[in-house]
Amino acid sequence: AVKSYLDRYKNNETVVVNELNEYLSTEDMNDDVRDNYRKVYLRQYSNMKYEIKDETINGDKAVVTVQVTVFDYFKANNDSDAYYAANESEFVLENGDIDVSKFVAYKINKLSETTDTVTYTMDINLVKVDGDWEVQPLSMDDLNKLHGVYEY
Repeated sequence: AVKSYLDRYKNNETVVVNELNEYLSTEDMNDDVRDNYRKVYLRQYSNMKYEIKDETINGDKAVVTVQVTVFDYFKANNDSDAYYAANESEFVLENGDIDVSKFVAYKINKLSETTDTVTYTMDINLVKVDGDWEVQPLSMDDLNKLHGVYEY
């Protein structure tokens, strides 16, 4: 069950793309930015590597420990923020306002280019329903790990 769950991400299956689209639709961004973020995260998913390390079964409940390796978007985001802080004048409009779209484009570019990876350990909970193991919803920390943005 865990392998097929993670393979849905690696294969950019419709259910995963729909969840990503649903999330992105709640964010305040224009369509071009949304499309670029979608590409960044689909790249993340398809390049994810994982290894099942352990499983503990207790009746109709189980915990599977997985090690995932993903692009280090946490570092890329931090590097982008640091660059912005040190070079704020590059992101200022003529009227003195911050050009947020220029900074977002810079950040998306850095996410797209990163090749640095990070490895996280996740414990995935499962419940047996009608004889089949079902992955339970991931915690926010584990979702952040899958997305490569977990703060380490």
